[in-house]
Amino acid sequence: MPNTVIQLSQQPSEPKKVVSVKDFGAVGDGIQDDTSAIQKAIDDVHKAGGGVVNFPSGIYKVTIKPNTAHAITIRPQLILQGNSNKKSVIKLASEQGNYSSILAGEKPDSDLSNFAMYDLAIDGNSSNNPVNSESDFNPEKLIMRHAVRIYIGKNINIERCRFTNLNSRNVITVNGNTAPFQVSVSDVLIKNNIFELISGGNVDYDHSTIYTHGKRIQIRNNYFSSKDGAGTKGARTAIETHGDEHTVKENEITGFANGIYVTGYASSSNNLLITDNVIKNAHTGIKIWSYFSDGNTTNPAISNATVANNKISLNIDGWRDLWGNSASVGIGLEPNSDAPIKNLSILNNEISFTNFSGNGREIDNLASGIRMWRYAFPNINNENIRIEGNKITQSLASGIYISMLINKGEISQNNIVNSGQSNGNFHPAYKAGIIIDGVWKDVNLNSNLLEDNQTINTMKEGIISSVICKNICKVSGNKLQVNSNKNLQIFRQTSQQANNNFQISN
Repeated sequence: MPNTVIQLSQQPSEPKKVVSVKDFGAVGDGIQDDTSAIQKAIDDVHKAGGGVVNFPSGIYKVTIKPNTAHAITIRPQLILQGNSNKKSVIKLASEQGNYSSILAGEKPDSDLSNFAMYDLAIDGNSSNNPVNSESDFNPEKLIMRHAVRIYIGKNINIERCRFTNLNSRNVITVNGNTAPFQVSVSDVLIKNNIFELISGGNVDYDHSTIYTHGKRIQIRNNYFSSKDGAGTKGARTAIETHGDEHTVKENEITGFANGIYVTGYASSSNNLLITDNVIKNAHTGIKIWSYFSDGNTTNPAISNATVANNKISLNIDGWRDLWGNSASVGIGLEPNSDAPIKNLSILNNEISFTNFSGNGREIDNLASGIRMWRYAFPNINNENIRIEGNKITQSLASGIYISMLINKGEISQNNIVNSGQSNGNFHPAYKAGIIIDGVWKDVNLNSNLLEDNQTINTMKEGIISSVICKNICKVSGNKLQVNSNKNLQIFRQTSQQANNNFQISN
């Protein structure tokens, strides 16, 4: 067994049994079917009260069992330990059809507490197990092609593993959503893993590489890459979270339509930290969805959430064919969000729009660096919203676009550079540095730096406001710097009614 550190919470009660899959007849030559031998090793450890199943270097071919729709049944109090994620590979055989998962509990409601896997690779053999139609997936029958499926359990660790060549709805699903929205998964660590050659092919479909629904879940320092980079079909989302106390930190994501999807579609999504992630070649960097669910119809769906210090680059032309009818955005609220938000901070993120040929579209009017827009439910309350210290470069439309009710907030010290790059057929006012709208109370808009350093400027105005302020709203210290000789207005209100209660000094 290689030198490794196993968290105490993951260790089965002593005595801990240690076996090798080769002790039970596994060959690991990529030719012989090792499914039965691997299962015998796991079941032997399970009968002993838990322990470790070692996978020496080799390629272990597995097949889907028709009676379970998965290949390997995993158990609680179990550690699957490889030699390294390049040398110990569990590979799905060719032509396995539509299946539930490669690794899964015996039943959907099987408790998999204290399950862990380290230093293993899971190869889905996607070229020989293609998705031919979106109907290949059947959520009602749990036909989702997961690599790892866990619905119930606590103290789950997946570390230093490699997941490759997978066409699936989710690669890892840790989905403790049991009716009526009772959380059944907690204390999960998914760290230092590689997800590569994800999705691809001729069919686009809904996908989240990691899908979580639970509490106290950490997703840290993982690397994600789609099969074909920007524009890959089926590479919809890298990380999707539901539930309380999630930390998504220091991940690198390349070539997914959405980098990170933070949702409030849960009984509660409280205490969320999304920080220090690098998202490249995306259509949308970080999406926030505050939505009521069966377990929550009154309280804020997103609360005490921080999105900070992320670096996001959007590949505009790379996603035009697949997602050209929706506007790219660095960090954005789903327009159909119907639940309140409380204590949301978007801080010190860097957002850039890249690979844009200049061929604009009408939909680009909403392609902003940060967009907080409630189109369907404009009067839903949003309390204590902070958007501070962000740098947004080369946005197709405005740098920041806010259109929603805010009760207490701060939009300050942001740096908008060269907004309004698109030549799409929309009103030039959308090319302002910052656009604000809605009913506000006690919101400050201070010390934002709006720059256009181009010979021919694309930023058409500084800040445009249609806000109706119900209490004091301060607008001060904002600066507009334009290299061309254009004389642009730094702050403009679009209606006389909006002047009420504004204190302006720029």
